[in-house]
Amino acid sequence: MATREQKLAQILVEHSVNVTKGSNVVIDMSDFTAKDLALECYKLCIKKGANVYLDVFGTNYQIGRADLGGFYNEFIKLSSKNQLTTSPKVMEAKIDWGDKFIRIVSIHNRNFLSRVNQDNIGLWRKTYYPTFEKMINKDWVLTYFPTAGTAQNAKMSLEEFTDYYYKACIVDYKAQSKQIKKVQDILDKGKVVRIVAKDTDLTLGINGRLAAGADTGKHNVPDGECFIGPEEDKTNGYITFEYPQNYDGSEVDGVRFEFKNGEIVNYTASQNKKFLDKIFSEDPCNRRLGELGIGMNPMIKNYIKDILFDEKIYGTIHLAIGKSYDYVRGGGKNKGSVHWDMIKDLRHKGSVVTVDGVVLIRDGKFLI
Repeated sequence: MATREQKLAQILVEHSVNVTKGSNVVIDMSDFTAKDLALECYKLCIKKGANVYLDVFGTNYQIGRADLGGFYNEFIKLSSKNQLTTSPKVMEAKIDWGDKFIRIVSIHNRNFLSRVNQDNIGLWRKTYYPTFEKMINKDWVLTYFPTAGTAQNAKMSLEEFTDYYYKACIVDYKAQSKQIKKVQDILDKGKVVRIVAKDTDLTLGINGRLAAGADTGKHNVPDGECFIGPEEDKTNGYITFEYPQNYDGSEVDGVRFEFKNGEIVNYTASQNKKFLDKIFSEDPCNRRLGELGIGMNPMIKNYIKDILFDEKIYGTIHLAIGKSYDYVRGGGKNKGSVHWDMIKDLRHKGSVVTVDGVVLIRDGKFLI
């Protein structure tokens, strides 16, 4: 009988990136926390006749997705402007070589960058992103493997969180796709989405945009969302986010945005507003939306400060400020230096999402 590591490896290798004979596969690991899962992925790729490069602490480190040892913190803290604007050529060579990417991220402390100079992080982000974007336009999949730190954030033991992780990841993706396809079809034909909830009344234009998500398990595991790139100048109204929102190791709480013609014209936060100030001063495009997403994974119910899980919570939506995906389906035209997903919980009485006036979600439940 296959182990859960073998079952998940099969999903990542065969379903997500479709490794075949002759594929050039890069398996990115933050460290050896996920060695058992990575080993099963590695073995399966080799058996399929693929060429495999095991990249431990490499690319994940360079984009701030590896925190053991404090190396990334020291790089950001000690580097000169010249160093922070020097393109990572080794990372570029790996991405140019690979055509399939299995990214296994292990973060041990979600706040590991909270006291690091945010200007330096922004400068480095602008430097590496054009290289990183090459990978996004190839076959890739991302999963966040449980650690003691992420388990603590989830208010679970490591054993409980690991069980939760595998149950959320090892699902029937064909059945999940059928459910998401219903929402995708509605958004494809829609022109205006309206979100109404406590201290929230927001409209987004989606005319001419195509939704994505029905082909589940291809980029994110666990998966379970339908998403679309809103029209860049058609978002109006206001929205409040109940949960703390995290990006690059920094947390902002009590976030409220006001939009006019697609742009955030006013914003407040009860905690760490200065981080929002940094993000919005870094690039004016960060004041516009790159994505509207709808969480549709019934196995994911709790907010745990892990975006790969949280954006899939059944009965929630999320808005990403900044860069759109460069996809025909799910993509948009906004640029920006970040893609920051923020979760809005709609599982409260009086919460409604409509598409062209027809109710799609009421009180966190889908009416389709």
